[in-house]
Amino acid sequence: MSPPVRSPLRLRLLLSLLALIAMVRGLALVGHDPLLALANNYDQIRYSSCLDLAPWRPGVPPDRGNPQAPLARYAFQPLPAGTCVWTSDLVFTAPVALAWRLGEALGARAVHSIRRLGEWRLLGWWLVAAWATCAFLRERRAGHALAYLALFALVAMDPANLLYLPTFYAEAAAAFAALVCISGIAVALVRPTRVALGVAALGAALLATAKFQHLVLPLLLGGALFAAGAAARRVAFAVVAGGLVGLPLQLAGMQHATRMAHSIGVVNRADFLLTVLLPESDDRARVVARLGLEPACVAYAGRSVYAMPGPVEQTCTHADRWSRAELWWLLVSDPPALARALAHVPRLLLPWIPGLGQVEGGHYAPLPSTIPSLGAAFGARPALALALLLLPWLVLAGAAAARAPTSARAFALTCASGSSAVALTALFGDGDVELAKHAHLAVDFSLASLGVPLAALAARIAPAPPPAERPA
Repeated sequence: MSPPVRSPLRLRLLLSLLALIAMVRGLALVGHDPLLALANNYDQIRYSSCLDLAPWRPGVPPDRGNPQAPLARYAFQPLPAGTCVWTSDLVFTAPVALAWRLGEALGARAVHSIRRLGEWRLLGWWLVAAWATCAFLRERRAGHALAYLALFALVAMDPANLLYLPTFYAEAAAAFAALVCISGIAVALVRPTRVALGVAALGAALLATAKFQHLVLPLLLGGALFAAGAAARRVAFAVVAGGLVGLPLQLAGMQHATRMAHSIGVVNRADFLLTVLLPESDDRARVVARLGLEPACVAYAGRSVYAMPGPVEQTCTHADRWSRAELWWLLVSDPPALARALAHVPRLLLPWIPGLGQVEGGHYAPLPSTIPSLGAAFGARPALALALLLLPWLVLAGAAAARAPTSARAFALTCASGSSAVALTALFGDGDVELAKHAHLAVDFSLASLGVPLAALAARIAPAPPPAERPA
């Protein structure tokens, strides 16, 4: 039997360099002093309260936000009832909370650094990347391995993603789930082994349970794969199966958080009405009559519920009776209004990093210049946002024109569908309010589509070794 064929030196050097860049970028942010993270705009309490955790601030209500800067120290403390929202992020947060509990039982301090959560998450990201890279190399797809690691170092390890790691935001779970799902899909499209299909299904399940707005996203991704052709059908079924597993779990979680879920639903519907439907409708009187809107409520058109002096139900007294289906129909049945509403997305998709404080102890301080980010390069330009949304569709068109393999076209279509679905869900879910934060994954999906041309280019730069000879 001939000895196993080793990868060419140039390939090993390139892969090592990309892995080193990814590790340095990850450690530079997660290990930075002072802490770099996305400040709490209040939302984090929905998820940390499931573990009885909140920022350690003696004399400050535990559920009060701190949007000007991230907080590094957390402690177990009594929290308001009914605020816990289950999410797949418990896969990361629950073990850390358990370790803290055990440490306290053994005499450790009762105040804990959220850096430990960031480090634990970062390890998970690296393990996924290592698995995918090794899987591509086992299939002798050097171009795929190089493209994957390049995008992992450039996009996945960008501060726009990493700033969520030392936080309790649900976006941390969504970004990790998207990485797992995309990695599993990419590997399974090369060869649908049980492990690769299982990783894709796991990522889909985690994605469906990360945030309520991503409930049906795995089903849409699976549909895109199914439409790509017979060669991608097994991968499509795995992703759909994972999404169907996550679907009832997410619904059960929302039922568990009855009070919080109801409050969030009312606010989201009101934001959609005030920031999208009313400003863009060609027949505002029709909307007002159908929903029973008072003049005081209509007066807030173009502004969110956070501009109101109190709870939205005090100004829009029928807010808890509105259904999402009716609100959406009022927009969709008015095509000119729908077209104008869709134009909100490129205007609001950026900046990729939300305008919250990012440096511990600062006051809405941005990232230091020593921590580069694509988010800073993107800025908030609507034209660039539109280009990002179109990017995966252009990659798909290019792959079709070049008669690329089904796997390449299927991956591009998946990225295109994911990016568009996330952006539209954010618009129809909460209107203009924090759309860039809610549509965070749209940019990730769009940039992931670059893996198709990068893999083709990398295959020419560092071709895979020839297959090993079979024994005579």
